[in-house]
Amino acid sequence: MSVFNIDCELDYDVLAQTLFLFNIGAQTDERQRVVSESISSEPSYRWDEIGEAGTTNRLFRIDVPPGPFSIRYIAKVEVNSPEPDSSAPEVPIAQLPGDALPFLRASRYCESDQLFHLAVRRFGQAPRGYARVQAICAWIRENIDYVIGTSSLSYSARDVLAQRAGVCRDFAHLAVTFCRALNIPARFVTGYARYAEPPPDFHAVFEAFLGDRWYLFDPTELSPTRDLVRIGSGRDASEVPFATFFGAARLRRLSPLVELAAADESPDVLVPLQTPDAGILLAA
Repeated sequence: MSVFNIDCELDYDVLAQTLFLFNIGAQTDERQRVVSESISSEPSYRWDEIGEAGTTNRLFRIDVPPGPFSIRYIAKVEVNSPEPDSSAPEVPIAQLPGDALPFLRASRYCESDQLFHLAVRRFGQAPRGYARVQAICAWIRENIDYVIGTSSLSYSARDVLAQRAGVCRDFAHLAVTFCRALNIPARFVTGYARYAEPPPDFHAVFEAFLGDRWYLFDPTELSPTRDLVRIGSGRDASEVPFATFFGAARLRRLSPLVELAAADESPDVLVPLQTPDAGILLAA
């Protein structure tokens, strides 16, 4: 088990009355537990937490008037990542649990129906199970360049293949697409992750259902999956944006930071990680 400190801050210019839904809170599930957490805003506004039907995703809802606005989420999270079973098999569709079946279908950014023939040509003869998902990740790393700024939020798996470049979101979408095309349930996962380069940002990986559980994979290999602090999961990025808003607002800065907690830290003490130069400045 590892314990992580999370400190996430988002700064906005709100141009008109805007309702925000933030998906930045760490999940509590069989793999991780939120030990303590705090959420605050500047200026201080009332917020509430709402659940998302059929998921363990958490949404913080807050209604904000025009002006500068910042939200900050600080948490301490225990992560317990079991060792993966490299012999985990693919599961026949008829034997899959019901909650895994939706993750076989094509979705907005994962056109598995349109990439079926390519997936079969590339991976149809690969050893089935965990090894085949690993082969998909390896092919993506070898054939898709990780380059910041080469893709947009509207890019799908087909776009990434055409451009042969993208970021973690794009790598995950392509892996999910190939898995689904091969009848392996796969879902998109967002989280906090530690890596030296590029600058800290929300990280995207994916899960494949093999044997009797979901297994995490990271086609970018930017950060060990055992160190991911999970935020949310869905069919693709359209279902787990870190922020959705109804109104008019512009993101100025995002700074989702995570560090391994010291062994002697109290579980009740929240550790701030922000510094004046932390994060990514998007607009002056």
